[in-house]
Amino acid sequence: GSHHTGPCASMSLGPPMTLLLGRPELTPTAIKAGKLLARRLAGQSAELMNYDNVPTTVFTPLEYSCVGLSEEEAEKRHGKDRIEVYHAFYKPLEFTVAERDASQCYIKVVCERGGNGKILGLHFTGPNAGEVAQGFAMSFQCGATYSHLVQTVGIHPTCAEEVVKVHITKRSGLDATVTGC
Repeated sequence: GSHHTGPCASMSLGPPMTLLLGRPELTPTAIKAGKLLARRLAGQSAELMNYDNVPTTVFTPLEYSCVGLSEEEAEKRHGKDRIEVYHAFYKPLEFTVAERDASQCYIKVVCERGGNGKILGLHFTGPNAGEVAQGFAMSFQCGATYSHLVQTVGIHPTCAEEVVKVHITKRSGLDATVTGC
């Protein structure tokens, strides 16, 4: 039979065979899920695949990459008043030299509100978005917080540096355009 699961559901096999829908269709995800399943079937582990923290990239002329929850999914799970969204529009150095429009280069960090602000999602549009997201994806496995993010020293001048500098919340209504260094 067919069974639609949410992003946190576990994988199961048995009579009847269960078909899982709605998961990221990425080869590395399938390989990781398969290895975890094999370990469970062999009795070596009980670890389940965490589909929430699978990084993915859309390889278009201006790349989009994300890891974790969308703002909308975070609101559904935690409540709008219990999340904080930090964001920024930035201009990559390579766009300055080439005089390219950077109005679509955008960063969004979705966090739990209060405390250290556990990071729930990271969304990045800009050059090398996949490389940027891959670098931050591991921190999700370690429970990264907004405090960790802003305590990180960025590599200058890189697009990833803009992620660790993000400080304007959507809730504030302030202009999120990055200016200067």
